[in-house]
Amino acid sequence: MNSNHAIEVSAAITDALETLRGRRIALIAPAGGVRDERIDAVLRVLGHAGVEAIPGRHIRDHHRYLAGTAAARLADLHAAFARPDIDAVWCLRGGYGSAHLMDGIDWEAIPDHVPLIGHSDITALASAFAARGKQAIHGPVAVDLLRAWGADEAESFAASVASLAPALRGRFSTMTLVHHSGPQQTTCACLWGGNLTVLASIADLRLAPPGDGPITLLLEDVGEAAFRLERCFHQIVRAPWFARVNAVVLGDFYRCALPDGMPSFLSVVQDHVDTDRVSLFDQAPIGHGRFNQAWSLGAPVRISDKPSHDPRSSTLSPVHETD
Repeated sequence: MNSNHAIEVSAAITDALETLRGRRIALIAPAGGVRDERIDAVLRVLGHAGVEAIPGRHIRDHHRYLAGTAAARLADLHAAFARPDIDAVWCLRGGYGSAHLMDGIDWEAIPDHVPLIGHSDITALASAFAARGKQAIHGPVAVDLLRAWGADEAESFAASVASLAPALRGRFSTMTLVHHSGPQQTTCACLWGGNLTVLASIADLRLAPPGDGPITLLLEDVGEAAFRLERCFHQIVRAPWFARVNAVVLGDFYRCALPDGMPSFLSVVQDHVDTDRVSLFDQAPIGHGRFNQAWSLGAPVRISDKPSHDPRSSTLSPVHETD
């Protein structure tokens, strides 16, 4: 039975999608499998918002828990980026499996100006893209539109959806952070990161922003135990590129089993980095929850202290050529 009609999307989210009206966006499923009714619902919601969504040929495939074989998923990725008139390639969901595609990608066939959009497991693909100078946006996956958001959550998530439009133009909004240790202001650096667990799983691939300049590392995760998060952070600290990190910025660790909440993981980070050199911040509006502001991997950014009644308040801002 098709349950498409049972999936309702709040008006706030559909209004936010209007900011993408007129865009041509390819949909692919490079990782976990997606049920037909959810694919149909995404296509319906995007269509009503005036977005021309172009589904990949294999997005309804299933192979174990994956959206088809690696060959089928790779074919859809190449076909999406081969379209001459596409504005972006949006991943339907994360899950597991996007790293399977990295070795087979024909990088010369990937245009420099068309971004890949996604988060969670898509961190693997996004890192591979950005390390080669291709565009990758960390932001909501398409099926996030269908989640059963509460009223207040829907308003917040709508802002996350609305952040995709400026990201497609190469811009993103300033993020307000809370400073915990290390210098409160940083020099210009490349923004990098995504899902901590996925980054740890590809740490041996040495994927990092081109060059040898500083990196501001933005991290999030979902559903992990505290010791697993520490294991993963310990692993990426030992990646060769981590020596370039000037700041660690934590987003939402959604439904992670942290005994004392975020202070538990802040303590972990402080144990593993040189706190005189590496700054530590949290409360970045990214993650698996309602706050998932879009940002571009490799974008130049700077962290500054923010005039506020809270002396720990800071801002992470994009650095433009005119700055």
